[in-house]
Amino acid sequence: MMITSESTAKFNPFAPGLKEDPYTTYRLLRQHNPLHHTLDMWIVTKYKDIIQVLNSDAVSVNYIPQYVIKQKVGDIPGLVELGKKAIVFTDPPDHGRLRRLAGQAFSNTNIQAYTDRIQKLIEELVAPMIGEKSFDFARIAHQIPLHTIAHLLGIPDEYINRIDEYIHRVRSILEPSLLTKMRIRRIEEDLQSCLGLFQKIIDYRKTDLGEDLLSKLIQARVGEDRLSDSELGIACVMTFVAGHETSKGLLSNGILAFTKHPEQWQIFREGQATSKQVIDEILRFDPPLQQTVRLAVSELQVGSQTIQKDERMLLCLASANRDEEQFFNPDAFDITRDAASQIAFGHGIHNCLGQMIARLEGKLLFTYLQEHVQHIELASADYRWNTDGFITRTLTYLPVTFYGA
Repeated sequence: MMITSESTAKFNPFAPGLKEDPYTTYRLLRQHNPLHHTLDMWIVTKYKDIIQVLNSDAVSVNYIPQYVIKQKVGDIPGLVELGKKAIVFTDPPDHGRLRRLAGQAFSNTNIQAYTDRIQKLIEELVAPMIGEKSFDFARIAHQIPLHTIAHLLGIPDEYINRIDEYIHRVRSILEPSLLTKMRIRRIEEDLQSCLGLFQKIIDYRKTDLGEDLLSKLIQARVGEDRLSDSELGIACVMTFVAGHETSKGLLSNGILAFTKHPEQWQIFREGQATSKQVIDEILRFDPPLQQTVRLAVSELQVGSQTIQKDERMLLCLASANRDEEQFFNPDAFDITRDAASQIAFGHGIHNCLGQMIARLEGKLLFTYLQEHVQHIELASADYRWNTDGFITRTLTYLPVTFYGA
């Protein structure tokens, strides 16, 4: 993106090369036009402005469901229900109710109980690759969260691959720029198929409750209130939709960062940084979720601009994480820094409920590699980013070599 004057500094999500390097664009926008209107939305790039919007009660997370309904593609009951009952798309007071109930299952204690199982999964997938001349780490980064989430929810193995196929297509609901009428109809079909599978599992779980998170969601109560079957199914769908791609990106983007900054890997191996610092810095430096959308439900002032009711805002989380006013030398990958204030998982009441799952996967993977891998190297410069949309930034192919310790 060429900047010739402040007036021409505009965000273009379809610009050539943006997927490969969005951070140069973000930096130029922060410097020249940090808050501007283009493509029928406000682009917000600075940390302090994004934090303000995320904390504001003048904005809604329901833009995408509203957009889908306005397309008038016919009967889409699954997507209508998703918009009403998914935590990521609901505002207070509905959001608070769903979060209080779901939070009983998605507690740190419940998730930490799966540490040994996730550790075993990581060892099974990674150990055979150590010493191989080249292997695709993006494939492993896909499998770790897929099977982790399935295990956490108590999904039988025979359903996992089918759910993966459905979720891959349902996930595009998060990319409003790609939502043609044909795609919306296809998402509805896949969503209905996925919900049908989850309903079978829910029916079975009700007769045979276990220690899995789905059983805990079924048993969650606030007074007499509980999650309906519809809400349980949607919770399962959104755990995969919101949790898989972000976890995959955390793992693969982190490995790529270490291949490009081998000195940081040695710092980690020598014990000069904790696993928490590593995870926070990966999330700050190259977050899987690059942007999120908000809709103004009343007028609000952001910086020097007045955002009118019904105007939408694209909050560039990845830009905020590289804001010079928030982080020293932000374009440097430095695992010894304190990056706890990064907002890769959002901020405020809509910060990601399942981020503890991604963090645990990251901690276990990188700690395992710290103990067993001396050096991480790109086996080829031909790594590839997912080009289907711009809200997320994850790798579809990452050829690497792990040299054993």
